[in-house]
Amino acid sequence: MDDLNDLLRQLVAEARTYPPESVLRRQKLNKIIRLVTKSGKLWKEYTDYYNDALQQMWEYCCQNLEEYDPELASVITWLDNYLKKRLRNFRDRQYREFNRQASPLQTDEQISDPLDRVPASPDINPILEIWHKTLEWVQADPDGELQKTCFRNRSEINCQVLFLKRFPTETPWGEIAAEFSLTAAEAKDLPKFYNRRCLPLVRQFGITQGYIEETDIPKKRKQS
Repeated sequence: MDDLNDLLRQLVAEARTYPPESVLRRQKLNKIIRLVTKSGKLWKEYTDYYNDALQQMWEYCCQNLEEYDPELASVITWLDNYLKKRLRNFRDRQYREFNRQASPLQTDEQISDPLDRVPASPDINPILEIWHKTLEWVQADPDGELQKTCFRNRSEINCQVLFLKRFPTETPWGEIAAEFSLTAAEAKDLPKFYNRRCLPLVRQFGITQGYIEETDIPKKRKQS
């Protein structure tokens, strides 16, 4: 490992002696990329955004080679630190999107977002684990409750389908309505069905898993 570190440091030092757009600098960078990739020492995780973060890391390496300080870290550690930073950014963005999607639209029946009840933590990993577990539950639908809860007896428009369409890509309601050939009145009622019938099922899952307390769910206000 020490030999690899020394070789990478040498390649970085040599690459710096050439102009940024030169062929010789590019050759040195390509060799660095091959050696680091072949070493298998870079941080790995199985997420759908890992390759995007990895690509951003390599772009950063190629464009900011002069920022590397051999006195502070090895080349691989330097790259690892940037890769993990990009992965955290992707995780934060995905969690914020999930948190926003789980929040219901403003209707006459206000339903709070269950993730608002999750205790704050400086570590994103517990929150990310909640998100993954919830998404896995929606996809598996072990009790069939999500698939059985249908919009106007349309079995193809059920809570599982709607949740997966609304998160993480947030398919517009108009696009969903067009896909299922809904009338204008049906299209207007679909978001209400999602808020009143689908999201409570996801919240109930959160209660059973201990992610939120049942007492945290506000009761519906009585109509005056």
